[in-house]
Amino acid sequence: MNNVARLLINFAKKHGIKIISDGDLDGIFATALLLIAFKQNGFKIENIKDVVHFPHPRILKGLKVSESILIELPQSKGLIYVGNNLLLDHHPEPPRVEIYSNEKLVERYIVKDARSAASLVYKIFEDLMKLPESALKILNAVDEADNLQYTCEFSKLLHAAYHLHVTEEKMRFMLVEMAFSGKWDKIVDWAKKEGEKYMKLVPKKVRELVSRAEELAPSVVLFTYDSSDQIEKAAITEAMRLLEEKYDIVISLGISHGKPESARIATMKDIDLIPIFNEIVKECRKYGVTAGGRKNVGGVQFRQSSISTVEEAKRILKRIIQRVIRARGTD
Repeated sequence: MNNVARLLINFAKKHGIKIISDGDLDGIFATALLLIAFKQNGFKIENIKDVVHFPHPRILKGLKVSESILIELPQSKGLIYVGNNLLLDHHPEPPRVEIYSNEKLVERYIVKDARSAASLVYKIFEDLMKLPESALKILNAVDEADNLQYTCEFSKLLHAAYHLHVTEEKMRFMLVEMAFSGKWDKIVDWAKKEGEKYMKLVPKKVRELVSRAEELAPSVVLFTYDSSDQIEKAAITEAMRLLEEKYDIVISLGISHGKPESARIATMKDIDLIPIFNEIVKECRKYGVTAGGRKNVGGVQFRQSSISTVEEAKRILKRIIQRVIRARGTD
């Protein structure tokens, strides 16, 4: 057993198994591989839902975590580390395992050539973990999906299947449980079936969302989508990507029962979006609106706020973005 594998096993022995993971594709399979590794090292895991959590992005800011194994959930996402925590992450480079005492980094181990959080875990336990060919096929697809570099059709299908069910917590636990039970072939079958469904329905919806885009400011556009519509939600990422190729800033605004629910703001350009999120928080805290993110992407939560109409949400976003853009132009 290598030193990093031993570190993870000893951490779990001392603090128990508590995995808190980002809910993206490589976070899901990194979680599954960790559970497999722990099981192979004598840990008894009777109910996965007792030891695994996939927190929704909107609750990350201010979320306190303690004695946990964190997958792709660094402090930069707004979490508050309390006591001892262990982080596995590969963005930004290098792929690594880190030990924290409260908010202070106390140990760091680099794991070379890991292309995703899932391959990070696999490389740590590779000498101990014997996986079937179907599992390795899935892990390769996860790596390719995470880097958006597809060399085979299955990688596209797995990523598409994930996006079709991206808002469903039950999908995440289903995949973890199937992998943990060794049902890798069933995951392949699921990916093919749901991926083909995505390919049939979503591209048309992507074009529809792009056609809804309206300009809020020069080179800033917004489109709305129905947050209760599975196909529309699955089409958001690709619609935003296409619009980002043409515009500086793209916003998707989710609507539920006629009311604004959440928004995603993203850019491919060298533009720092953090001032926009800060201004939204500053101006809209009194309405119960929250916002946050990284330099190139982030979100706004209108749910539970007093902003009750889509037009009001649009006006707020337009006003704040225009103000931030003007301020940047005078720097």
